[in-house]
Amino acid sequence: MRKAFTLIELLVVIAIIAILAAILFPVFAQAKEAAKKTQTLAQFKQIGTATAIYSSDTDDILPLSMSFNNATQTWRSLNFHSVPAGQFTAGARDAEPRRSEEGVFVMNSIQPYTKNFKMYEAAGLTNKTISATLIAGATPANVGLTFNGLLHAYSGTAMNRPSSVPLYWMGNFKANNVGLTTSNPVLACDNGSACQFNPGGYPSNAGATSGNTGYGYYWFGNGADTTLFIYGKGFPVVYADTSAKFIGFGNLPKWPQYASNVNTPWSSMDPAPTAKDGAPYWSVDCVAPGGTKGVQPYYWGWFRPDSEGNFTANECDPGGG
Repeated sequence: MRKAFTLIELLVVIAIIAILAAILFPVFAQAKEAAKKTQTLAQFKQIGTATAIYSSDTDDILPLSMSFNNATQTWRSLNFHSVPAGQFTAGARDAEPRRSEEGVFVMNSIQPYTKNFKMYEAAGLTNKTISATLIAGATPANVGLTFNGLLHAYSGTAMNRPSSVPLYWMGNFKANNVGLTTSNPVLACDNGSACQFNPGGYPSNAGATSGNTGYGYYWFGNGADTTLFIYGKGFPVVYADTSAKFIGFGNLPKWPQYASNVNTPWSSMDPAPTAKDGAPYWSVDCVAPGGTKGVQPYYWGWFRPDSEGNFTANECDPGGG
């Protein structure tokens, strides 16, 4: 006669299955996260290569980080741009001349080299709607990476150490921006027509921009999505030499404590109770190598084209002044 399982035996089996599930589910989650990170890193690496090919076709000049307003003769430092160009009605983005003006924005100008706007999407992230004013039949790109705007129209051969200068990074943080995005950081050139990284001065011929005295750049957060913990406790970066790697930020203290290492993008995390885990607080600002703090304008040190990855405390402000 067949013997049935007793209640105790069934409970033991269920307990064993529960224990195994508790052990394996985190492993599966980590494996899934690692796969997303690997996929995104591979895609972004290809975008870096496409940008290098673009640059070789434009006499070694890198793409434009923003569009130029021909009517006012100013750069759109603080504006988002349509990707592809002409997808939104707001701001007359779907009409000329703005449609063509935004066509030179980096994410549009390198498209003939990437061949596919889907390459810009970071795997596994939410898609964040910036504006709902799409034209009929629009197919906006989901953009998870941002261009280093300090490289706006910059010569690739002018960099001393391309392996130290980010070309692209996940500056939209833990989200893909739907169809409207910006470079991050971006040169503060909203006043004046000239615009290029200036190691010892402001990037615009108009000098300091309104409310930005002492700085030659702006940087953008992304609201509740602003966190450095995008895949695990870090995110992928593509450098100007087209190398790509994952960098981590798990050991940064919360403000007012700060890391003394000035060769990192941020020195501290946001202490606000409402801030997302891994939300950055203080960007490390640096003057030109050998320059004087308080005399020359600051730029975000990690992104400076003249960075060799070895700024000193005398050249940067990680939070202590």
